[in-house]
Amino acid sequence: MSDSSPPRGERLFLRGIFCVALLAHFYSATLNWSSGFMPGHEFRQAQTAIVSEYIDQQNNFSLLYETPIVGKPWVSILLEVPVYEWSVVLLSRRAGIPHFMAARAVSLACFYLALPAFFLLLGRLGVGPTRRLLALALILACPVYIFYSRAFLMESMELMCCAWFLLGFVRTMDQRSWTWLAVTIVAGTGAALIKSISFAVWLLPAAGYGACLLGREVRSPT
Repeated sequence: MSDSSPPRGERLFLRGIFCVALLAHFYSATLNWSSGFMPGHEFRQAQTAIVSEYIDQQNNFSLLYETPIVGKPWVSILLEVPVYEWSVVLLSRRAGIPHFMAARAVSLACFYLALPAFFLLLGRLGVGPTRRLLALALILACPVYIFYSRAFLMESMELMCCAWFLLGFVRTMDQRSWTWLAVTIVAGTGAALIKSISFAVWLLPAAGYGACLLGREVRSPT
């Protein structure tokens, strides 16, 4: 897996698989792009959409946003910091498109921005650059990621922040780099604010890697 120079035929084959998976994902994620119907997790998508609608109507970019729980009058409950909803509203205003289209654009962009982090993390595991494309192709072909990359949900943005947090943490521990430390802090803060429960899962491999390095240092004679 760590061979950085596989045969030319294998390189072309893996690149072809990645390109096909990328095109198939983009086609599937953008199918019926202008349709307002949002199948799957309808309650959560509707809740996120209503929060975005009221943020836009009231021009309320504060933490005291109205949360649809059991019907009007809506209450203000800080379930999470609405970074995703703010992004949707701002893009909708800027581009002059409906909220659901802006939401799909934000989700899709965040999903694609997470792929470079996965690519670099695979490199830390010793996987050659070309062979990493196979793992990315599997991610692109996964129906779960196709759904969430077009849903009116914050999961894609959370995935992006968590992936860059884990990469930044690993690089910081390896290189003692201030730049990667900044990436870790920014991405980790974003992940914690957007959806702290999901971020807690990503803390486990980070903690495991830190413990591994600590144990190695303790055992080192130097």
